[in-house]
Amino acid sequence: MKVIGLTGTIGSGKEIAKEFFTKKLNCYCVTLSDVIRGELERKKSNFNRKMLQDMGNELRKEYGAHILAKLAIEYLPREKEFTIIDGIRNPAEAEFLRKKFGKNFVWIGIDAPQEIRFERTAKRGQHNDPKTFEEFTILDERDQGKNEAEYGQQVKKCIERVDFVLINDGTIEDFKNKLSKLPIFT
Repeated sequence: MKVIGLTGTIGSGKEIAKEFFTKKLNCYCVTLSDVIRGELERKKSNFNRKMLQDMGNELRKEYGAHILAKLAIEYLPREKEFTIIDGIRNPAEAEFLRKKFGKNFVWIGIDAPQEIRFERTAKRGQHNDPKTFEEFTILDERDQGKNEAEYGQQVKKCIERVDFVLINDGTIEDFKNKLSKLPIFT
């Protein structure tokens, strides 16, 4: 089994990448934040992005920075050729996956300018998306690692360590074209 790890800044296009890979590959997909969502749903009915960040940090602090990746792969079906693990936000998660899958692990980072990412989140209108640029900036800086503990959100450090970085600053078709040129398809 080959594993594609996805890291991306908020609003960068991870969902588009995930949908693209799902259509092109015989794959299973798991999102690390689903582990957190399950825990929050057991405790509370409503939650926002900050609560997801807080819970992820609590789990990493208590069980190790790799815990979300470890929990995610325990339940992966093995009959698919590819698995996508979306939402890697701490380098220890990817290090765990790289150790577990070796050369069969490819880590992709997705980014875009902050203003473009804010516009995208405003347009998609999910209930937990920030409503103002100031709110977006606060969540984005935290997600990227500003003032975060080593076990916390570290997207910026992750993107610095990925195998491939894609800048999604154009159209959806431009981005899909970049995705199709990744060597995982050759």
